[in-house]
Amino acid sequence: MSFTIAQIAGALSARAEGDTDLVLMRPSAPQNAGPDDLALAMDAAYAPALAASTAQAAVLWDGADWRELGLKAAIFIERPRYAMAALTGLFNTPPHAPLGIHETAVIDPSAVIGKDASIGPFCVIGPDVRLGDNARILAHVSIAKGAVIGANPLIHEGVRIGARVQIGKNFIAQPNGVVGADGFSFVTPQPGAIDEVKDAGRVSQTYNAQEFTRINSLGSVIIGDNVELGASTTIDRGTVANTSIGDGTKLDNLVQVGHNVRIGKTCLLCGQVGVGGSAVIEDRVVLGGQAGVADHVTIGMNVIAAGKAGISSNVPPNRAIMGNPAILMEANVNSYKAYRRLPRLVKKIEDLEAKVAKLLKG
Repeated sequence: MSFTIAQIAGALSARAEGDTDLVLMRPSAPQNAGPDDLALAMDAAYAPALAASTAQAAVLWDGADWRELGLKAAIFIERPRYAMAALTGLFNTPPHAPLGIHETAVIDPSAVIGKDASIGPFCVIGPDVRLGDNARILAHVSIAKGAVIGANPLIHEGVRIGARVQIGKNFIAQPNGVVGADGFSFVTPQPGAIDEVKDAGRVSQTYNAQEFTRINSLGSVIIGDNVELGASTTIDRGTVANTSIGDGTKLDNLVQVGHNVRIGKTCLLCGQVGVGGSAVIEDRVVLGGQAGVADHVTIGMNVIAAGKAGISSNVPPNRAIMGNPAILMEANVNSYKAYRRLPRLVKKIEDLEAKVAKLLKG
């Protein structure tokens, strides 16, 4: 796959200078860039590596002198990370099954498959499934009874879509994701230690062992448009109401979303985030890696939680939080600074105690 400087600049809505007919094969880090590569040097710090390379063209920071860097052409951008989205999209060749249905795929006669579908080896499409146009379903995917998926999905190897799940258009699921698993919900015949902890925050007695009885999940999962799921991410269906995820939300690898959870629009949940049952995450929330959200907690709009944040109570909108338990980021940083000063404080107290003891003896 190759593009001219003019084509790349057009895709980035960026300004190009020099030989705009120069053809390039791929993007590259500046230090590794050769004559056929487009060097990505979007900060002045990359100038030495770029100058030492054999690159003929680069994406540069605004104000860079491309001639002095020994280049034949340059593209100038204002927001480097945003430009990367368009650039990688231009050069990306997404994996897909060959157009058509592989001979080993099993498709129920009642399923409705949209036009131009690609369904790979050993896929299983259940009864009453509706699959939108231009679907790309890779090997070993299963889609259970009554699931509905909109146009242009890209579903990678080993993904499992449960019964009655509804998914909008432009859905992407990385390998081994599971949408619509049974929720983790169990109860004992008589109140036990868990119930006392919920009510009183303590365990005051020894309880007899009891079997856990499953509460079945009768709801399903509703996912909006333009949602992406990372590898091995799991979303449980609701107990009675549906688990839901809003338009444009992106979930990283190994994210767990519990039953009855409601996630709003344009949220980011990074790797290993866990969301407890019945939690509500409103629009434009960002949860850093390994953040944990307790069950029944509500997180307001525009909240950003740092990695490893432990969110065990409601969070008002427009907050940056950090720590476990999660508090305002600035307060957490100040607390950490104070924590680091504790050894010095303890030493001062010991010195004062020694002086007081000496005075008392005297």
